Amino acid sequence: GEDDEGEEEDEDDEAEEEEEAAAAVEQHQQPAEAQAGELHSDAAPQNGLGCADGEQISKLATAIAAAQAAEQSSLELPTSLLQQISQWEAQQSMAEADWRARQMRLYAEFEERKRRLHELQQGQRKKFRDGRDQALHPLYDEGSSLCAQLEALLKGKLCRFREFGPAPACVANGQAPQQGPLARVTGVSFGRIDSPLRSPPCPGGSGATSAAGAAVSTGVIVTLEKLHDRNGIAMLPVSDNPVLAFRSRSTSELKLPLRLLGGRVRLLTPDEAEEARPAAAERIFVVRYSGGEDGSPIEPVQILPEGLSLADYHISFAAGVSALRVEHRLDGPVKCRAEPVARKEVFSETPLELYTQEIDEETHNIVQVYFSDLREEVYVDVLNLTGTDLTLQDAECVAFPNDASGAALNYKIIVRDGRVLAVLYKEGDSVRTSPFVEHKLPASGAFVVLSDGALGVLQSLPRGLIVTRTPRDLPENAPQWPARAGLRPKGKHPAELPGMADVKLVQLEGHVAWPPQQCSAPVCSLAVAESARLQLWHAQWDSWVAERQQVAYALVEKMEGMLSEAHGKGCSKVSVAELSHHYGQLEESNRELEELDVDAVNACRLSALQKGIQRFAALARYS
Repeated sequence: GEDDEGEEEDEDDEAEEEEEAAAAVEQHQQPAEAQAGELHSDAAPQNGLGCADGEQISKLATAIAAAQAAEQSSLELPTSLLQQISQWEAQQSMAEADWRARQMRLYAEFEERKRRLHELQQGQRKKFRDGRDQALHPLYDEGSSLCAQLEALLKGKLCRFREFGPAPACVANGQAPQQGPLARVTGVSFGRIDSPLRSPPCPGGSGATSAAGAAVSTGVIVTLEKLHDRNGIAMLPVSDNPVLAFRSRSTSELKLPLRLLGGRVRLLTPDEAEEARPAAAERIFVVRYSGGEDGSPIEPVQILPEGLSLADYHISFAAGVSALRVEHRLDGPVKCRAEPVARKEVFSETPLELYTQEIDEETHNIVQVYFSDLREEVYVDVLNLTGTDLTLQDAECVAFPNDASGAALNYKIIVRDGRVLAVLYKEGDSVRTSPFVEHKLPASGAFVVLSDGALGVLQSLPRGLIVTRTPRDLPENAPQWPARAGLRPKGKHPAELPGMADVKLVQLEGHVAWPPQQCSAPVCSLAVAESARLQLWHAQWDSWVAERQQVAYALVEKMEGMLSEAHGKGCSKVSVAELSHHYGQLEESNRELEELDVDAVNACRLSALQKGIQRFAALARYS
């Protein structure tokens, strides 16, 4: 019974707690429904919604508020705290809405004031311009008339800039007036209040320069165009390069106030103007330079015309050779041109070296040509005058036509009667005669000495430039053996003439080379062996061959003695092996003598030794 009473009390407590929670939810739901109602009442008139739509929105707001209240109840927060939060949120919404409306009204008032002020300013400006134009228009018309009259008197006149002010002041100070740049008057104008003119600095004193450089809106302005600088170099007009007006210290066109014109320039008399008038061929500043290839620095080497001082000019290759800029330090930019230094491409003092082979009276084989020429590509042609009456002055000899590919001819080798008569070369537009040295190469089979001291026998020479009156088909004779290390061509030569010849070396470092070493060498490293060298070689060769013969005959005599001794004392296997070894050495030595083309061991004697060894071996097998 006590347990049942306890359970009933617990159920009563739970029921009371549920009633309190439901009451709290209802209290919290009322402000939310009120807010939803306010939103509904505000939104319905604005959107023009009907009663049916308003009811739907109200139901939706009520459902949302109920859902939010249910979610908050699951948080198990105190009811009093939730009520305070709801009240605070409502107060925040109302206060912010009020101040937001005030802010919008203030912004609208400011915009209205700005609009009215702008309209007032526009009206005042228009009224001011109309009054100014009405007052200044007659004055400007009179100024235009005066400028036209003055321009009729000054336009086209030549003048010289003064360097130290007016001539009387210079004379009083003991200074002689210097000749400044030559200029010409091109126009007269005046500045207006809405478009003032600014006269750039001009040659003269510091005070005058500052005054002339000030902006002016009143007074007559005379426009001058510089024709020549003080050294007679043509000035660069602004029309040729408008960018110069922004990047140069001064330009060829400048404007001077009329009140300063007499102190800055001196108008020339008709006689002086005729004398100073620019010539038909204007003087241009020429800069000869070196470098500039493959990004290398550009360095001025010479300036033309002669007599100019480099201290008077500023030379700039900042934008490359094609954009050369030269400025006179006082007068401004001048016309200029860049020219590369005339590099000496042909060293005429150094003779050409030709290595040739005379095939017959009318055919010459130029195996190799070495020349001192700095041009990247050099083209060589040949001409045979054998059997003709042509001279070096005839048109056929001095003609340097382009080849089929359009390449310019550089050298022409002229041959007559089996030797080189002359070598002509072309540098620029001039045809000149070059000194040369002709090296006649020996015939095939001759003894030659290489530049490293080796002695060899020359094989066939390669085909080079064939100089003949009638075309001939000659063998190429290209080198077949590997190039000898350490031997290089003497200098620059045509790419189509490798100039390598096969050589069979027979003596190296003073010793007989056997078997001979086969290699190819540049023809410039070959020289005909002198008779003294050949005498020593033949003596060495004979001695070396005699030693080889002595070795072979010594083996024969030794083997014959061994066979004779063994026939009397009997034989053994050791003696048979020794005889076989000696006979093998004898065969190698005899084969070497045959290759040397000298007297070898008689074949009958070798056959007798072979039979004796066979008989000796048979007896040893059964002994």
